[in-house]
Order: sequence, then C-alpha cells, then structure tokens
Amino acid sequence: MCALDQGKSENQPQAAVDLAPLYLVAAVGFSCLIGWELTAVFAPSVPLLSWCSIEEGIKLRIASVLALVVTYVVFGLKADWVYEHRDRLLPLSSLLALAAVAESLVSTYVAALPFAVSAAVWVLFGFAQASAMSCWCVFFSIVPTKRTAHVIACGAALGTLLFVLVNATSLVWASLLQTALLIGGSMGAVAFLSRRIPRETVPRVDELRAAPALSATAAVSVACHGAVYGFMTVELCSMGYEAALVGGASGIGGILLVFVWNYLGARVNVDVGVVQRITLPFLVASVLLLPFCDGAARVACGCVANMALAHTSVFAWYSTSIDNYEFRLHPVRRYAMRQAPSWLGFFLGSVFAFVLVFALELEGMALCLAMALFSVVVVVSFSVYGGDESEMRARLDDLLDVAGKGVVEAVAQEEGEGEDPAPQALTLERRCAHVAERYALTPREGEVLILLARGRNAEYIAGALTVSPATVKSHIYHIYRKLGINSQQRLMDIVDEWG
Repeated sequence: MCALDQGKSENQPQAAVDLAPLYLVAAVGFSCLIGWELTAVFAPSVPLLSWCSIEEGIKLRIASVLALVVTYVVFGLKADWVYEHRDRLLPLSSLLALAAVAESLVSTYVAALPFAVSAAVWVLFGFAQASAMSCWCVFFSIVPTKRTAHVIACGAALGTLLFVLVNATSLVWASLLQTALLIGGSMGAVAFLSRRIPRETVPRVDELRAAPALSATAAVSVACHGAVYGFMTVELCSMGYEAALVGGASGIGGILLVFVWNYLGARVNVDVGVVQRITLPFLVASVLLLPFCDGAARVACGCVANMALAHTSVFAWYSTSIDNYEFRLHPVRRYAMRQAPSWLGFFLGSVFAFVLVFALELEGMALCLAMALFSVVVVVSFSVYGGDESEMRARLDDLLDVAGKGVVEAVAQEEGEGEDPAPQALTLERRCAHVAERYALTPREGEVLILLARGRNAEYIAGALTVSPATVKSHIYHIYRKLGINSQQRLMDIVDEWG
C-alpha cells in the first residue's frame, strides 16, 4: 500500500464512525435527486411541462439532454476545476433548476412564455442536473464504502416513490412546489454532507489518480443503452400522463433487484458488464415487441425496458462510486466520461423516437422494420463490446502500488509475532509469494492471500486494506477460482505445503 493511502487509512475508520449518522441524510438526499431526475425525464407528460403540448415538451426535454451532454464533456475536460469548486456550483445549479419550476408556474397560471425563452431555461436546467449528479458522485466517492451500495439502492427506490407522489396530484401548483422541494432537498443534502466530512479524509485534487479511459466499444455500448432509455421515454410520454407515470414508477422493480447482488456478495462475480449482459435480452425484446403492441401492452414494453435500465443505472452508480473511493480515482472525470456517452445515446434515442412518432408517424410494417434496425444496432454494439469489464478491472489493479508488507507487519505485531525477528511471519509471507507467483495472482490478491492464510475473515481484511467488504469478497472469489478451491482451510493447506 502506498504511503499516501497508508496515511489516509489511519483516519478512515474514525471517519466512518463519524459519518455513520449521516448515511440516513444521504439516502434521503439521494432519493430527492432520483425523484428530481425522473420528473425531468418524464417532464413532457407530467405537471412540470403540462402548460405546453407533449410535442413541445419533448423538444424542450431534448434541448435539456443536449445541454447535459455538453456539460459532461466540459466537466471531463475541466475536472480538476469542477472538483475544487464543486461547493460553488451547488447554489448556482439550485437557482438554475428552480428557474425551470418558476417558468412552469408562470406559463401555467399567468401566460406562456416564448418558446425560445423556455428552451433557454431548459438548457440551463440540463446544466443544473449534470452539476447535481456530479456533486453527488463526488460525495459517494470520498466517503467510506461500507454503506454506499445500500444508501444508493435505498435512495433510488425511495426516489422512485417520490416521483410518483410528486406527480400523481391533479394540482399543478402542488406538484411544482414538491418538485422544487426535491431540487432543494437534493442540493441542500449534498451541501450539508460535504461540509460534515472530515477534511483530512478528503483527497486533494493532486492526490487523485487518473481513471482508465472508457474504450470506444464500451462507450458505444453505453450509448446504445442510453438510446433505448431515451426512445422508450419518448414513447411513454407520447402515450400520455398515465403511461409516463407508470413507466417512471416501473423502475423500482429493477432497483429492488440490485439488493439481490448486495445479498449474494462474493458468491457471484458481478460487474457492470455482467449486468448489461443480463439486461440486454429484455431491452431487445421490449424494442422488437413494441410495434405489435397497443395500449397497455405497449406501456408494458416500455416498463420492461425501464426496469432493466434502472437496474443497470443504479448498479453502475454505486460500483463506480466504490471504485472511485478505493482506487482514489478522479470522481468528476470518471463520472463525466461514463455519463457523456450515456446521455448522448439518450439524446439520439429521443430524437429517433420523436421523428418516428411525431414527424413520420410510422405504423405497421414500417415501424417493425425501424424497430428491427434499432435492435440490430443495440445487439451489434454490445457484441463488439462483449460486456467484459475484466480489462478495466485489471487496469484498476495496476494503479495500486501494494506489496502487503505494511499490512502483514501490522498483523504480525497484533499477534505478538513482532518481538523476535518474526521468522514464522516472514516464512508465511514467502510461502504466500510462491503461491501468488504459481497461480498468477495480482498484487492486491497477494495481499488478501496473506491475510487469508493467517485465518482472517473478509470483514477484518476490508478494514486492514481500507476497502469495502464487497471488494474483498470479489478478490477472495478470484483467489479461490485461480487456486481451484472452495474454502479458506484448503487455502491455508496449500500455503503450508509450500513450507
């Protein structure tokens, strides 16, 4: 473990204790963010844009999404500045987001503003949304990861319920007021939490590592997933208020499935690529079946796609945040690199759906051919990518300058083996080095191997290496697989045999 990480690890356990009461605030604040995001996604058919036609509302939302893409590109290029000035972005973003709510109030109860003015307001709304999500990613990337997955999953589920509650009312002014509360709650919570994090645990910008770049094939795959989301969103919105509300609420089904991965832990080896492979058949099926369905059946197709995409999105949220924390990756740059292609795909998918539904008004065989072509693009892009995250994980492991000596010495002292020259501890270390070389273990897996050979469990190893238990369990899974074993006792026997 590098000196920098060793210095921080001394403070991190205390930071985790200090932050424990704040995780509830984080879950509520993140739920406000998700409720706000869903309201923006389905804005053309919910009270936020009820003052204009659905067609005009979709145009405004497309303009907002384009602003999201541009913002993430700029954030990726100016990531250091954004990271250092994120506290200043929060109040500005809050005002810009609330401006869209105020514009809806004026247009609903006074007089509709010129469309150009509304478009400018929604462009700024897109910038505010990107800023808010980036700030939340920074927060989750600089706090201990023990509860990150549960906070994000619970917040996403609660946020979906908030979306329904906020938009289910028949009173437009009440819905707009509650939307403003979602915006204020999200921004206020992340600002409050950022100030409560112990400063000594927050890495400086020069301490952050550059994140491995997203490959071109992976970016295309992410963009195609975003395109399906954008397409289905426009489809649901074009079917009216009830379809949009049901479609947005359906995401909770995919979010609840995320808890399954948290429960299974190391018993399954899951990353974003695996989750994408699992959800791909559901996305393709919903796209192909759409032309043959009508009414409730067509809404059901949109719900299936939305559940699959919500599952992938929430899983990517917390896995990215955990990686950022544990590998000290630049959270702004890494989040922007992954969000830019996703929202670009959302933009293209929305435009494609708008053209099919409102410009060409395709039906019958023409719509079937268009959906078949769309499905082929999605499948081909994912086939080229393959959904394989192993190369990315290997590059993350290469970022770690670890040999395990500091941890082993600490454990040896704790066990009372540091009184003599500790020949037994050194022998164990050499045995583990031989085993690691023989079975081609990574440096991080070599660290975990030493502690496993000492009889330590996953929870202890997570604390010693300052990583999440889920990450330790993933390393244990890989070690067991490479050694061809299924128990810690068998691992200790193999290490002893090298003596």
